[in-house]
Amino acid sequence: MLFFLPTWEKNFDAVVGDVSIVANRTQYVDFSRHYTVMGVRMVVLEKPEAGNAWMFVKPFTKSMWALTIAIFLYNGLIVWLIEKAGDEELKSSSFSSQFGSLVWLSVTALFPINGDKLRSNLSRVTMVVWLFVALVLIQSYAANLTTMLTVWQLRPTAPLLSSTDYVGCDEGSFVRSYLENVLHINKSRIKTYISGEDYAKALRSGEIKAAYLELAFIKIFLDENKKGFGVTGPTYEIGGYGYAFSKGSPLVEKVSDEILRLRESRQLHELEDRLLVPSSENSSSDTRGQDSTRLSPDSFWGLFLITFGTSTLAFLLFLVSRFYDNWCLKKQHQDEQVHEKYDAANLTPSERAPHSHGSCGA
Repeated sequence: MLFFLPTWEKNFDAVVGDVSIVANRTQYVDFSRHYTVMGVRMVVLEKPEAGNAWMFVKPFTKSMWALTIAIFLYNGLIVWLIEKAGDEELKSSSFSSQFGSLVWLSVTALFPINGDKLRSNLSRVTMVVWLFVALVLIQSYAANLTTMLTVWQLRPTAPLLSSTDYVGCDEGSFVRSYLENVLHINKSRIKTYISGEDYAKALRSGEIKAAYLELAFIKIFLDENKKGFGVTGPTYEIGGYGYAFSKGSPLVEKVSDEILRLRESRQLHELEDRLLVPSSENSSSDTRGQDSTRLSPDSFWGLFLITFGTSTLAFLLFLVSRFYDNWCLKKQHQDEQVHEKYDAANLTPSERAPHSHGSCGA
């Protein structure tokens, strides 16, 4: 780290490296534009959060739950309508009893419990497809819940620092004075370290509860310690890293313009990714939000369309079959009336005209 003294410009024209742009240093030097992300954040040891009574609903989004329940009830309705046609007990029961039978038919078709057996082949086909979809959903739900319990829950939360907790920062860094003067942390509670390894040991041992580091250094630290640590809390915006020049140096404007050109062309971002490792915003565990891990209907539209289409087709075939059966019964009834008229006229069977009695196979 660089200590800025009023006499430093007598010996140097410029200073490059991890030079932080801080307001009180501008009285001695001119800074270029910052070439890294700006700010200071807190690095903490990851700990599992307390249990959540509603954790079991988090693997699916609200829309996913709503669509799953809707498809569940829709399939149950189709099966209930098909099965009701051949079940006199269902026809004569009350509305509440019929609705209970609707849900019960769906459940008993999905799970191996003692319940009503399906009588129609159409309802069996409907439930076979729904069973396949349900198994995929159950397996996806279980896998995502396991991931949330073992990984997503292990995200850091901003610790409540007590008056006895110690925090760490870089030795010789302006961050120490920032913690004292801005965040009002007593200097006796601030410990300084040099390397990322020192921070890791101090956090794991409990020597410090949190470390305040500049974002550029956090990237390197998280890359070196891929497990067990995370970034949390607000970002305290401070100048970032830049180049320092003697007062009035013509290089300031030229270097600043070049940094701006590199930033606009994304070359600076590419250099940062290659040299400083991937962004801490992507690797820090506190940015793994719920919505990014929860399953939505976008991944299951195909399955839902398959079961919806199968159920609808089965119901249409059922309606066609019912219409055909009713038509056959009506035709058979008409033939029987014609038969009775012939009998009333005392005609012998050999004198009757041929007719289509029993042509529907009813």
